[in-house]
This record gives sequence, structure tokens and C-alpha cells, in this order.
Amino acid sequence: MFWLRLRSLSDRLRLRTAGLLTIALIAVGCSGLAGEPPIIATIPAMPPARPTQAAFPISAPDLALGQQIYAARCTRCHGIGGRGDGPLVGTGPEQIPAPRSFTDPATIRDQTPLDWYNIITNGRLEKLMPPWRDALTEAERWAVTMYTYTMSYQPEQITRGQQLWLEQTGAVSRMPAQSQLVQWTDAQLVEELARSLGSSVASFVETLDEAERAAVAAYLRSTTLANVQVIGSPPLDTASTAPVATEEPAATADGVLGSISGIVINGTAGAAVPPDLTITLREFDPDFNARTREIPINPDDSSFTFTDVTLREGYTYAVTTRYQNRIFWSDLARASANDTSLSLPITIYDITNDPTVIHIQGMVMQIIAGDGELQVAQVVNFANASDRLYSADEQLGEGQFASVRLTLPQGARVLGFAQDEQRYRLSDDQTTVLDTAPVLPGSGHILHVIYSLSYSGDLQVEQALPYAVEGAVRLLVAPDSLRVSSDQLPSIGPQTLGSRTFQGYGAELNLPAGSALRYRLTGQVADSQRAAASTIPVSTLVPLLLIAIGAVIIGLGIFTFLRERRAARAVQAADNQTLIDGLIRQIAELDEARSAGEIGESVYQKRRGRLKARLAELMDQD
Repeated sequence: MFWLRLRSLSDRLRLRTAGLLTIALIAVGCSGLAGEPPIIATIPAMPPARPTQAAFPISAPDLALGQQIYAARCTRCHGIGGRGDGPLVGTGPEQIPAPRSFTDPATIRDQTPLDWYNIITNGRLEKLMPPWRDALTEAERWAVTMYTYTMSYQPEQITRGQQLWLEQTGAVSRMPAQSQLVQWTDAQLVEELARSLGSSVASFVETLDEAERAAVAAYLRSTTLANVQVIGSPPLDTASTAPVATEEPAATADGVLGSISGIVINGTAGAAVPPDLTITLREFDPDFNARTREIPINPDDSSFTFTDVTLREGYTYAVTTRYQNRIFWSDLARASANDTSLSLPITIYDITNDPTVIHIQGMVMQIIAGDGELQVAQVVNFANASDRLYSADEQLGEGQFASVRLTLPQGARVLGFAQDEQRYRLSDDQTTVLDTAPVLPGSGHILHVIYSLSYSGDLQVEQALPYAVEGAVRLLVAPDSLRVSSDQLPSIGPQTLGSRTFQGYGAELNLPAGSALRYRLTGQVADSQRAAASTIPVSTLVPLLLIAIGAVIIGLGIFTFLRERRAARAVQAADNQTLIDGLIRQIAELDEARSAGEIGESVYQKRRGRLKARLAELMDQD
């Protein structure tokens, strides 16, 4: 079984802008406010509030999800096709002036996606546009942002842009991070990417006319989004997606009788959602006992709705589906006292076993010398450049298949893993760590292993890298009597993590698959230093390294380490929630394996007890 929606730390950390960005003059939402004309009563009245700082998308915004949200929330003002001709537009006392058309390219010409997102998040009260920050998650806001932002694109325009761009560059360009992309208009996107590729491409762009530049921009932007096949497709029928008006949900002794609904989306370009998928609803009580229900999806639109669900405060809900012999999860949602419905969409992907789609986009090794050995904690962040789920065909256990792997240096002895150990396997010769969690497209995928190396004062380390490296690599060494010599990792000076200072070495590396990372450690360790090193338990390396990898991978090119205790607590809390979600999912998978007769009762009770104990420990920390 797989944790296909388990979020890594890099998924959890949010990069925030330092101040408010200019908000564009455009109305994107369509809900009424208290004391204003009754536009649409889909969300409650919201008092004025300080604008929320924008959060950059952490993965490719999903246009199919945006289309669903738009159809359910926005058509009464903006119209089904986005032309500003919804039924509430008019000159009457309870109508609104026509908003600008999303299908007109001029509407977005001077706007960035971040401008668009800010309006959706913070609203425009003078335009009867409410803030959606509490009604939609960040991912949902980014989805509807990019769906409306790309409404003026046409499929033939994207195809023409692709032809122009590839004829000049010869290859699909590696795009900047989402945090940069959303701060560029379409014109800036073309100019900046052309400039980064050299003078010949920049000169080529200058020869393009306005329509050709717009086509190139549409193509380049489309490569940064999920489910781009939605562009140019017929709009969803609002009647089939909008919530059906019902009586007030009945309160029960345990909670409120409500519903859980969603839609299944295939995130692989050109791939369809099978019409015969079954959706499983999983309800977890505060003791992590699970109850399940199953229903088929609606084959017409891949939607699903669980009715008569008792939503209990403090309970956790998720939905899963099995596709191509893998289990895909929605996000986990925790019900609050006022919830009468939950939305839990699921994204599935077709599978690839091609290792060339994987690259290493960040790596940190922390080395502490002890008595005759080096204790190494290594964190590797993998990225999947395709729009398919990466999972190898090699089966490692019941329902478990190999995913990414990490070859250890010669002589390494594995001490443990920062995440759940049942996720990992060691090769028969003990030289390679095999991960069983597949790598989702567009998401960071962290592997964290702790191992030891024998050391007597001089050690040449060579680590084979089965994937290309395209990012920052850092080596942190303590005590300071140890020195590192490496052609690949020059000294970057002392680096402080928590209360400890390490000698730092590192660089931005660009290595092809099959290369090796090489460095030599020399220097003796005094008795006092051995004692100091031995007082640091393995478990304390986890939060320190997660802070380091967070800075390295998510630092927008500024590879500094977080030092403040407040930042450390925030990172640890985010990682704790990631582990809590993952452990809840593993309990569910364990329950499923027991029901299917795949494991015996004694093994089941032992594993479940261990998982619940770890969950209790993490929740006490929160």
C-alpha cells in the first residue's frame, strides 16, 4: 500500500511574500456579503479583515479542479464561459455591473497570476467580491486562479507556440519554480525564459509578432499546469456541479448529518478517469479507529457524493481509490463543529517506471564524528519531471513496489530512518535503500536515512548517484577538527543549526545520472569531542536536517540555513503533521490488509499498537 498523498516537508512549508502586492482591477468571485445584494449564498458573510499574504503554489495548479470550482462558485456572475454574462449581471437593484471577460486576452495582459490569486484570496468588497481565503484552500484558490487566467488561451494557439519554441530551442525548457512563474505576466515569462537561454533565443523572441509571442506564452505557461487538456474544453454544466439546495442538515448526538463529495481527476495529460472506479470513504475517530464505506463514481463526470455522513468534530476524513494497482488518497480533512459538508477531490496518475524522469533537486549530509565512526544523516529530495506517477515494477512485498533508491557509500551500516521504517527496504547486499512510496509529479519527495561509517582519521567517501543531480548539495561536518577536501563541494564556512555549529561544504551541482559524489574526510577527534558527539541522539538530527533541507530546497536560490528557534518550531510542527497524516493512512492500510487476510492477527495488533503509540507521541508534541 502506498501513501500517494503523503506530503513531504517541502509540500508543507509555505513561502510567504514580505508585503502586499498590487491587486489588479478585476472581479473574479461571485458571492454576496452581509448587507449587500443577495448575489449567491454559497459562503457566509465575512467581516473585513487584513489582507492575507499570498502563498506561492507548491505544485502545478490543477486546471480540472479549477474548472470544477469555477462551475460551482463563479458562473452566476462571470457566466459559464467566463465572458462576464452571468444571470446576476444587469442594471437592476439586485444585479451587478458586468465584470471583464476572461476570454479577452487583454484582461490578463498586465496581470500576473499572483495578482489574480490575491484578489481571490482577499476579495474586492467595493466590487461585491468577497474573500475566499476561508472557503477555499490554497490549492483550490490556485486552481481556480490559473483556470480563469488561462481562459483566453486556445488549444491551437498552444500548439503553434510549441512549434515556434521547439523549432528554436530544440527541447522542452526546464521551467523556473512556481514561486517565480506566478510573479511574471505572460510577456515577462517569455522574455525572462528567453534571456536565461542565451542571446540567440532572446533575439529570436524579438522577431516574433504580438500573436506569436502570445502563442509562445500560452505554450510555456501550459507546461507549468496540470490537466491542461481542460483549456478550450466545453465549460462544465453549472447545474450538475453546484450544490443542491437541501434542508438544514440534521444534528445528531454525535455530530451533524452531512455529505462528503469530490471529483476524480487524472493528472496525466491525455489520460482518462476509468468510469468504473470505486471510492472508499475512511473515517478516523480520535483513537484512529477507522470505518469505511464504498460507492462507485459517476461515470459521466467522475464525481462522487457520500450522503448521510455524520460529520463529527475532531474526526478525520479521507477518500481513496485504487487505480493501476496503486492506492491514491485525497487530502485528509478534519471536521469542525460547523461543518455540514466536506470536499475531498482525488488526483490519480498513470504510472511510469522510466528512471530518467527522476532527478535529485537537493541533498544534505550531516556528519558527526564519534568513537571510531562517523554518524551520517542524509536527506535527499527527489523530483519527478513527468506528469506520471513514478513507481518501478519491482515488487518488494504485498502491495509494495520499489520507487526511488539511494546507493550508500561503501561500508555504510544503516541505523534507521526519519520516517516510518516500513516504507523502506534494504537491498540483499545492504548497499541500497529502496523506497516504496511512489514519486508524485510536481512534488518534493524526501528520503531520510541515518547510517554510520567506520573512521580512524582518514576516509575517502564515494557515493554513486543513480539519478541526475540538479540542485544544491550541502555537507555539514562536526567537530571542527574534521576537514573535507572535495573537487565538488568547496568550503562555504561555518553553518549554525540550532545551538550547534558545523563546518559547511557545498555547491550547486549539475551531474548526469550514474555520476558519483566524492569527498575525503581527515582529522582526529579528541576524547572531549567524542563525548560531545556521543551525547547527540539520532532522533535530534531529524529536525535539524529538516530545517537544513527546507532552506536548501525551498530557499528560492538563497541557500542559507534557518537559525531562529521560532522557525525551527514551525518546521518541526509542519513535519509532525506530515507524519501524523502518514501514520493515519498507514493504520488504514494495515486495517485493509487485515480484512483482506494478508497479515495475521498477532502481526496486525503489534504493528497497530506501535503506530498508535507513535501517533500519540506526535500529537502530544503538537
